[in-house]
Amino acid sequence: MKHIIISMLLSIMVVCNCNGEQFTWSGHNLTFDVPEGGVVTYNSRSVFEIQWYDLTVLIKIYDKSKAEDDYMKQVLRRTAAGYNMFDVKMGKAKIKGCKGFSLTGILPDGSRANLTNVKAKKQDLAMQIEINYILENEESVKKILESFKIGEKPKQKIQKKGEQDKPIKPGTLEGEQLHYI
Repeated sequence: MKHIIISMLLSIMVVCNCNGEQFTWSGHNLTFDVPEGGVVTYNSRSVFEIQWYDLTVLIKIYDKSKAEDDYMKQVLRRTAAGYNMFDVKMGKAKIKGCKGFSLTGILPDGSRANLTNVKAKKQDLAMQIEINYILENEESVKKILESFKIGEKPKQKIQKKGEQDKPIKPGTLEGEQLHYI
């Protein structure tokens, strides 16, 4: 009986993790979804990081002119080696409107990592996305990567009568380039 209750609680936690919020990095016209409750730990013109207790997302923006296929693969391998990753697998990235590669592997502490290097097809933008997570969050990682949209305007949220605005996320200042919808 205890095992059934524990497995039900774990499945509820995973389902709750998939609900999220949408961020827009307006300086780069980049939109993506993340689970609720994350804390923005770094935000500059070229780097953004948000963390949870079991998941970290780091995005680095760089010049598209340097984003040739061989270079992107080499950077992924070098980054994985720097993290001492093992059981690495490389494949094509699955981000709409982008072309690039994704590398997954296991870190020495047993957590997982997904490193993705992509360049936008229609914009002068390239980025590296590093996601560190535990195995139970693998589905959330796929959803985060699939949610990236470059160059698309975010859907406008219409505020209902009597509804209050969400407070500013800890770690971000009002007026920064990053905001959520």
